[in-house]
Amino acid sequence: MSAPLLSVADARAIILDRVAPLGPVRLPLEEAVDRVLAEPVVATRTLPAFDDSAMDGYAVRAADCAPGRRLPVVGEIAAGATGAEPLPAEAALRIFTGAPLPPGADAVIIQEDTRRDGDVVELLAAVQPGAHIRRAGSDVAVGQPLLAPGRCLTPGDVALLSALGRSRVDVVAAPVVALLLSGDELVEPDAAPPGRGQVTSSNGVALAAAVRALGATPRLLPIVRDDADAVRAALLAASRADVVITVGGMSVGDHDHLGRALSALCGADLGFWRVAIRPGKPFAFGRLNDAWVFGLPGNPVSALVTFEVFVRPALLRLLGHARVLRRLRPATLAHALPAGGGREEYRRARLGWRQGRLEVDADRSQSSGALSILAGADALLVVRVGAPARAAGDAAEVLVLGPDSPLDRLSTDGG
Repeated sequence: MSAPLLSVADARAIILDRVAPLGPVRLPLEEAVDRVLAEPVVATRTLPAFDDSAMDGYAVRAADCAPGRRLPVVGEIAAGATGAEPLPAEAALRIFTGAPLPPGADAVIIQEDTRRDGDVVELLAAVQPGAHIRRAGSDVAVGQPLLAPGRCLTPGDVALLSALGRSRVDVVAAPVVALLLSGDELVEPDAAPPGRGQVTSSNGVALAAAVRALGATPRLLPIVRDDADAVRAALLAASRADVVITVGGMSVGDHDHLGRALSALCGADLGFWRVAIRPGKPFAFGRLNDAWVFGLPGNPVSALVTFEVFVRPALLRLLGHARVLRRLRPATLAHALPAGGGREEYRRARLGWRQGRLEVDADRSQSSGALSILAGADALLVVRVGAPARAAGDAAEVLVLGPDSPLDRLSTDGG
């Protein structure tokens, strides 16, 4: 009797328990956005470095200012000037945003509250001490912790690093992912139109795009023919990458060599082979040399669904992300849904809004070879094992495909 199928939750738990973030790599700041920080960032400089003007206007002593008062303008200070000359009593200095506050000045009156007449400025309003001044260290003080490891860097983060005098930063390295497809029936997309019995390969480019969208580096290898020795050699060569994703050859037919080769090469490091998921039951996970290996089924829909459910979280973990699972979102059914069977099902679906509520429509072909349905899907409707049949308008759970929202990144569920 064959071993029972592993549940989706258990299979994913095994993967995430074993996979850990890669080591650090130092990158230029302009390449670090959306990468995960691998070092603590502590301020080595004060920001601002000196008292400066927050507005265009006039540097003054607040005590010299009252509505109607006229002060001589004794010079000007622009951004980049030293501002070392002190402000004389009962005088004003023209000052521009970002310019250093001169000694003796304790306020800036904005130009909208003044009227200039030659070398004299008339004040139209009073000003309080400290008005429109950015004090040295008011933003960042030396020694202040700023960014913690594990943060996904934003453009604002790298702007801060640059202001601190940094040009490079340590981030978690991006895994190199080898994509290995097998099958005598496969022909490359740019080859001649396929003949009888042939299929144009779509899995490779689709999975490479999915890998790249996460920030990892795909390496799409040549298609391997259905030959046991060729499959074994290709697997060993691919294992020089950080991750190997194989596609096809995972069933038990006479020409399905990948599954047997993985079992033989990984040995005790083959974590599991069969999962209670629809589509995608023949899915394997293991370790080959220094590479994590994921064996995906060959049907295009099955390959992309199992990538979404199992491989995507693992790659995000390798990249150092704290949150690696998509948030399940509540929705209502647009159509009736049959009862769940013995495998957790991920039905390709479209989302819409009805009366202010998210609605999911999965009333379409769920064939594992129906690429057009997958191409039009923006969600996966999750049907749990043994779930009861439901009618239109009943509650459901969906995984929304595409980039995560910023709010999703605040959660660490499953990670």
